[in-house]
Amino acid sequence: MRKAGRILAVGCSLTILAAMVSYGDVTDGTVSVSPRLGIPVVASTESSYADVAISHVSNYVNVRTEPNTTSSIVGKIYNNCAAKILSTVDGEGGRWYQIQSGTVNGYIKAEYFITGAEAEKIAKKVGTVYITVNTDSLRLREEPNTTSRTLTLLSRDAEYIALKEEEDFVEIQVDADLAGYVHKDYVQQRVEFEQAVSLEEEKQKKEEAEQRKKEADEAIAAMENLRKEAEQARTEPASETLDAAESTESIGMIAANPNETRAPETEAAFLEGESAAVQGAEAAAPAETGIAAGNRNGPGGQGTTGSVKIGPGAEFSPEAGEDSPADNGTQEGPGSEKLASATRTAMVAYAKQFLGNPYVYGGTSLTEGADCSGFTMRIYEHFGIDIGRSSRDQAAKGREIPIESVQPGDLLFYASGDYINHVAIYAGGGQIIHASTKKTGITMCTAYYRTPYKAVTFLD
Repeated sequence: MRKAGRILAVGCSLTILAAMVSYGDVTDGTVSVSPRLGIPVVASTESSYADVAISHVSNYVNVRTEPNTTSSIVGKIYNNCAAKILSTVDGEGGRWYQIQSGTVNGYIKAEYFITGAEAEKIAKKVGTVYITVNTDSLRLREEPNTTSRTLTLLSRDAEYIALKEEEDFVEIQVDADLAGYVHKDYVQQRVEFEQAVSLEEEKQKKEEAEQRKKEADEAIAAMENLRKEAEQARTEPASETLDAAESTESIGMIAANPNETRAPETEAAFLEGESAAVQGAEAAAPAETGIAAGNRNGPGGQGTTGSVKIGPGAEFSPEAGEDSPADNGTQEGPGSEKLASATRTAMVAYAKQFLGNPYVYGGTSLTEGADCSGFTMRIYEHFGIDIGRSSRDQAAKGREIPIESVQPGDLLFYASGDYINHVAIYAGGGQIIHASTKKTGITMCTAYYRTPYKAVTFLD
């Protein structure tokens, strides 16, 4: 339920909250604003916490229109959510706070909040520090210095959770399988807190979940209808009787190939030297900003496939399921373009149902928790495809394709050096769906949140 609070808080404006961490580029009197929530991030001072309250409850407590337990409920505030204290009043059973948290304005008993210096002490633990890359390509370092190994390259506008600061560097969690250091000069930082959830927002969240399920059901039904039509087309007897004078050779040819239309096979180029690419970039590029994340470079940093990028704003060829002009309407079996496109659409729609569900190391449950390969395994399993359990198994079993040719439903893999340690489902439009971290759970983000190492397909 707390995850719902976090998701529903998006777009809310909370005009309180100090920067309750030492990270960032703010100084006394300087204010920056969270681009996602509009929460001012200001320098931490004692007065900053005078009207800040952090909830301390076992699950949640109701926010009411009046300072008593018989008045109407306007929302809920979950544990470790932040609020601004508007006033303190005497109410039923003692002292109550009038609070503003997200879009919710109402009353809660004061005993459910931590305030002042005590709130400041726990703020670093309950708030989340996010960093956003503000350069085209940024090196993720193994250690907090400019001479340590580059682990991967991060693209502009990609967002990560900050763990701690060490001098000029910030340690960030890229995903559950990768953490490292970035230079503070090339990132922007902010702090966000969970907030109260209004009844309307809870209703909206439920409706959004129901809509995602409806879209998945409809996409799967459309895929199954195409599959049935293809099966019927293969098994229906010829409508016309062959003339007895026709040759045996002609009969054999027709029986073996009844009106079959085949799409040309695509030659999959084997991509090599990702680790060498990063090493080449070290020598050829500036110390921290590196090469463009969209470039696919070979050994020594020399380009081998150009600078095709599938990140935000990139231009690349239309994909199956996205109004591709390659769809010629053929339906000659499971490999037909229409059926393949419908399968890809259905797979992505099915995966989106589980956004916001938890990440659990070693888990394989789409609802109770999964790790990256457990998530992809279960999604494919729903469509009758066995891809293996680990990310390395899945990378080996699929047919490798050029990363710039990836289509919805294909798998993208990420590696440290040459060791594959993370997998995601490509969702189209430069986005992926993956089980990322314990903090974010199953989420969507840019495919270039770190440099893709390999792409495979099981759907052609």
